[in-house]
Amino acid sequence: MKKDGKKTIHSNRVSENPPVPISMTGSAEERILTAAMTEFAANGFHGARMQAIADTAQVNKAMLHYYFRSKENLYHQIIRTGFQRIIGQVLEAWTGPGALETRIEKIVDTYLDNYRRNPDLIKMVLHETIEGGTRFKQAFKEMGGVDFLPGIASSQILTLGAQDLDMNPMEKLHFIISVVGMCLISFISPPLIEALLGLDLTDFDRFIEQRRSVIKTIVLAYIKSRPSTLQKG
Repeated sequence: MKKDGKKTIHSNRVSENPPVPISMTGSAEERILTAAMTEFAANGFHGARMQAIADTAQVNKAMLHYYFRSKENLYHQIIRTGFQRIIGQVLEAWTGPGALETRIEKIVDTYLDNYRRNPDLIKMVLHETIEGGTRFKQAFKEMGGVDFLPGIASSQILTLGAQDLDMNPMEKLHFIISVVGMCLISFISPPLIEALLGLDLTDFDRFIEQRRSVIKTIVLAYIKSRPSTLQKG
């Protein structure tokens, strides 16, 4: 496919809504979760229809309710599954071996790679934020006792996740928010950039790799501006 003489590279960025293939070889529960994420991402919690999820997953509504009991339980399960995976990988990078700079680069890679593979999760976050975030709060509250790594619960994320950083608790919080935010906005901003600045970002893979390099440079520059932090790394 060509656009102004250039090859258009299709992507999973948030501005697009490509059809998501449902694996017919997976279990009924797996097909339901995949279909539900697509439906919730496209329509939000209130707009999503259980019948549409059942039809896409090729199950009847009785089976859907057998596995998840309610629309809200299904929604919470998708949130928990998606974020448990991401948070677990981030904590593994934070607490793993290696210099602080190397671990921070792994964290940036973890966020970007997970968002790249799961654009529907980002769409769910956007829908939920617009709708007030009540269901996210409940889902994360239910995750409070979950061990993301052996012996590490969600309540320890802020403490262990930045234990090498010479920062007070609020500084650590803002540092983590900044890293997550820079990664997340990489998938939300392209349509705005194209519209406002007239730039062509159809080569989305290249754009994300450029963002990966820039984010790491910014974060590491901030870390290197704190000599006591590097001494602990």
